[in-house]
Amino acid sequence: MNQIVIFLSAFRVLAAKCRRSFIAIFVITVAAATVILSSTGQRTELLIHDRSSDPDIRGLGSRTRWQETPANAQQTPDQSKPLWTGAKYTERDRDLAVERGLLFINGVASNPEHFSLWGHDLLFCLYSISNTSKNEKLREMARRIGQERAREWRIIHPNPPVNDPYDLYAFVMGTDAADKLLGESDPALKERIQQAARRFSTIDFLRFDPRREAPPANIPEQCSKCDYQNRRGARICRKCRAKLTFRSRYDVWLDALIMSHACEVYGVKIGASYPDVLRWISSMRPYPAPEDDEDEFDTITYAITHVIYTLNDYHEYRLSPEWLPQEYKYLKNNIGKAERYQDGELLGEFLDTLRAFGEDETKPDIQHGVDYLLSRQNPDGSWGDMDAEIYTRYHSTWTAVDGLRQYANRGERLRYPEMRTLLRGKFPDATY
Repeated sequence: MNQIVIFLSAFRVLAAKCRRSFIAIFVITVAAATVILSSTGQRTELLIHDRSSDPDIRGLGSRTRWQETPANAQQTPDQSKPLWTGAKYTERDRDLAVERGLLFINGVASNPEHFSLWGHDLLFCLYSISNTSKNEKLREMARRIGQERAREWRIIHPNPPVNDPYDLYAFVMGTDAADKLLGESDPALKERIQQAARRFSTIDFLRFDPRREAPPANIPEQCSKCDYQNRRGARICRKCRAKLTFRSRYDVWLDALIMSHACEVYGVKIGASYPDVLRWISSMRPYPAPEDDEDEFDTITYAITHVIYTLNDYHEYRLSPEWLPQEYKYLKNNIGKAERYQDGELLGEFLDTLRAFGEDETKPDIQHGVDYLLSRQNPDGSWGDMDAEIYTRYHSTWTAVDGLRQYANRGERLRYPEMRTLLRGKFPDATY
């Protein structure tokens, strides 16, 4: 405080001599800010607009970055308690790791090339974190970053695509997230989206019609040689004659769950509804025991985690293990396998879906997973392989953030309580 008093006295003398000097006033103002910041033990968050390099987002072309400037870099151990008794890491360690992860995601989203490809997914990520995080600082960071990206989304995506069903779905997802981040929507745009959706069938969107059949096992993967999408049942690419492989029915179901949920939440009809897709859960059970096929393990796990995400609207609600006993048991029994595969991306989804059932750091499985993620964050704030393509980099970071952060859910419930009937394997005629 003595520094501030001395400085203000000097300020009055200098100001009297330099009443009309804007330069002197500017210098004085900067100096005042420096003295005040250095005399307080507080951390300050600044929103800085530039394209300079930063170790957290270098190479990602960020135009906006959050920078934390500690006035006192030394932290005493008693500033944060351990995550659990005997834990290696503290609550502060976890919170800083999550913030650094969010900064990395911001860097990706601020890159025009990356945002043009994955803007819809990145916006949903930012909205979800801003909507469901218990940590108020994290919520605010995600909200402000998300609002800036949402405004950009609206500029570069004024009209819905009309030539490809997947592009239209991505537009719906991005537009819905932008509307929620900005707190406003455009009814006329929604009507144009619905008109565009009428150009496609349910099979165009989902690759099968869940009103008539379960997720099939004979939908070919996109040709690895020429990228052509062949008709259902094809074993040889019609375009280049390359041999084709079939998608797992769990992978087909996963995409259908995500797409039908996103369109239903926004209010656009694509023929089949989300309950039409979810009702096949009984035919997907029991889930195969994971053997040594890591790809199949990943596919089954992602289908299960997205059953949970779509039922609780991506972390808005807590779920009862009694409603999804087989899914809960699968997650409890197999979370360690994600660690053994050293798959932090998948581990993050194990952690946040178990949190949806009320699990927390009092449980050994959660403790092991949290330790694993906190010990493997990259220097730039990301998680996963730093040489991977950009989708894998930001998605691995997103799932780690979700696996570590705390949630402010709205109680225990399903998005539609009537869906408990579907979870028991019965097919009611009700429309939800």
